[in-house]
Amino acid sequence: MKTKLLTLSLFVFSIVFCVNGVESAAKRGEWFREARFGMFIHWGIYSIPAQGEWAYAQKPWKKGEYESFAKIFNPTNYNPRQWARLAKAAGMKYAVLTSRHHDGFAMFDSHFIDYKITNTPFKRDAVREFVEAFRAEGLKVGFYHSLPDWTHPGYADKESPEYIQRGELHEPTKEQYLNFRELVYNHIHQLMTEYGKIDLLFLDYTSIHKADEDYFDRERILSMVYRHQPHIIVNDRLSYWKDNCRDFDYYTPEICVPNQPQRVKGREVMWETCATMNNNWGYAREDKNFKSVEALVAGLVGCVSRNGNLLLNVGPTELGEIQDEAVERLKGLAQWYSVNGESVLGCGKCDYPPPYGCAYTAKRVNGVEVIYCHFLQIPLGDVILPKLKGRIRKATLLRTGKELTQVNNWGFELLLPDEQRLRVRNVRVGDVVKLELVK
Repeated sequence: MKTKLLTLSLFVFSIVFCVNGVESAAKRGEWFREARFGMFIHWGIYSIPAQGEWAYAQKPWKKGEYESFAKIFNPTNYNPRQWARLAKAAGMKYAVLTSRHHDGFAMFDSHFIDYKITNTPFKRDAVREFVEAFRAEGLKVGFYHSLPDWTHPGYADKESPEYIQRGELHEPTKEQYLNFRELVYNHIHQLMTEYGKIDLLFLDYTSIHKADEDYFDRERILSMVYRHQPHIIVNDRLSYWKDNCRDFDYYTPEICVPNQPQRVKGREVMWETCATMNNNWGYAREDKNFKSVEALVAGLVGCVSRNGNLLLNVGPTELGEIQDEAVERLKGLAQWYSVNGESVLGCGKCDYPPPYGCAYTAKRVNGVEVIYCHFLQIPLGDVILPKLKGRIRKATLLRTGKELTQVNNWGFELLLPDEQRLRVRNVRVGDVVKLELVK
């Protein structure tokens, strides 16, 4: 009887976790939930005017002026191995590069268009070099690929340059539209078949103006992607609305920390927010409004504490260099991660409420529940831990390795019976206290 039950259980498991040779999103996303932190890289010929990745849409270029940047694009200082080492040291476990943005320029050796990096003075396939370099450093690799293409006559949308600048919107012929859709498919097919194992695909984006139609033929695209990359995870942006279509592998709120774990169709889902260090995704020479390392750490912790990931962006220059300000912050993140990385890696939401000015992440270590208390501000004095009275075996400040004192001899007159007072001194913003609970 036990043998029959085991056989039945394995059969059910195989149905749940493998359909047409593709594992479930939960299984394919195990590494993603463990990683929690990745590098986003917005890079293209928009780095030449250096006004951000939407420069093509936001400025009235003369005919052919923007496209002519391809004739001078020559990022001779491109060193993806250096990028990968910066990302790895900062605690990032994966990276996502823009293979093509909305301006239609391919950063790979496209078989289908001439508007590509291998036709520039640089001549090399930047995507291939990115993949090889990041893999060599042990990081997972992913592609961002734009679904819209502002340069193709088969695509028209109110978020395109013609409408943004002039309030005009051309009407593609059926043939133009089908040619556009085929190009999207062929480009994704090339990326899925010519660059080895790809771990993640970030497709961007279905406009609100196309929210009620399947503009890109998502099932055809996804069927092809999973056929060639059965272990990949794909984001949710093939559909604007999320509740009346297929389930996606992971979901992508943007430039924010949600207030709770993300739920779709009544169930909790894998998610990742992407954010920039300053105000632009692509290189913007005049944008010096970079967030502090403390703010970036707080953003990462906020995501992890809600069972999510952070994909943090850099925008390399026209020479292929990550800006000094971004490098400085990556090194600051590396310093923080070298001490506190365990509080993020493999962690998620904690069931206990954090004290004022703090956030919790949590995981189990050798069967013991561990809570990491992240200080988002310098405390006024002692901190009061809700619902943890008698539950903490040991409290350690990770930066110093010193055990902290649980105060049980005074100051309890007005505390709730389940609150624990913890003495923390010389704590800095960004510090983490490791709370090991009793079994």
